[in-house]
Amino acid sequence: MNEDKRKGLAREALSRYITEHHRRCTPERFALLDKMIEMPARFTIDELCTAISGGEFRVSKATIYNTMRLFADAGIVRKLHLDGSQWEISIDSTPAVRLVCRNCGRVREVRDSQLFNTLRLKRYQSFVIDRFEICASGLCSKCRDKGKRKKQQ
Repeated sequence: MNEDKRKGLAREALSRYITEHHRRCTPERFALLDKMIEMPARFTIDELCTAISGGEFRVSKATIYNTMRLFADAGIVRKLHLDGSQWEISIDSTPAVRLVCRNCGRVREVRDSQLFNTLRLKRYQSFVIDRFEICASGLCSKCRDKGKRKKQQ
């Protein structure tokens, strides 16, 4: 999905959320949303603060944290559970398994529709699942190859 379409979907979701929950519609929120859409797939609050600091709006770090919470409530972003400090746009995301290298920290996402179809069928007593985040740790091919070379020497 291209950036303009993502931006449009995110702006629409934010407008709908603001209207339904009687929140203030401020230009700063939309400027922050636009800047966030331009960020890499995963980003931190500090990276977002740095990116927005050169713009026309002066926004405090506290405002950015509060706005990110509002965006999360609106379903536009989600906080990743990998290390607790990264965020990602969730407005258009499809479920993926995150493969995290325990040696170098590299993250790769793999789409596995068969796995997610199976998980959708799973039911738990007193709990309704609305989203999946699957994270698997191991060694990426580069780190695995380095380990093999060390053993051979």
